[in-house]
Amino acid sequence: MISSGLANEVRAIPGGENLEMCYSCGTCTSKCMIQQKLDPLYNPRRLLRMVMMEMREESYSNPTTWLCSSCDLCYPACPQQIHISGVITAVKKIATQNGQKTPLHTAVVDQQTCVACGLCAEVCPYDAITIETRKLPYRGSMPVAVVDAGLCMACGACGAACRSNSISIPADYSDENVVEKIWNWLNPQGAL
Repeated sequence: MISSGLANEVRAIPGGENLEMCYSCGTCTSKCMIQQKLDPLYNPRRLLRMVMMEMREESYSNPTTWLCSSCDLCYPACPQQIHISGVITAVKKIATQNGQKTPLHTAVVDQQTCVACGLCAEVCPYDAITIETRKLPYRGSMPVAVVDAGLCMACGACGAACRSNSISIPADYSDENVVEKIWNWLNPQGAL
């Protein structure tokens, strides 16, 4: 009988089947630009150990789960030839399925101005953007860009390519800021 632990869930997702193949040699971290330049807590070996020890919450909150960009700089150096990014992506997928949110400020689409040209989806190196038909207020059902926050790495390529300026990586994006901007637009004098 197969148990339904985190390790088995990771192994069941394509890319996660190499979970136990890592020898913890450290070659991946020696090649990783994220670990060297962005976050010293980034450590794929530590994440794999947490997964194998069934440390679900710790795995979900670990920065490695969310910061791996799947650049695969580590792959050619790995003596086991493991695509460690596939294992990390499997953990990220399970985390998002369980309601966890990425700590990154991911791309946000203004669906009211999006023209669904698909440029953002074409340039996204993480396949995080798709064009889907959505029911929009005042516009009916229309195709628009949709960002999968679990895959978006907040690189900004989508915003640079968007001709209608409908997608961006706002650093201070929040629902409160959007409502405040709308209110100021509707009532610029501030009178109630």
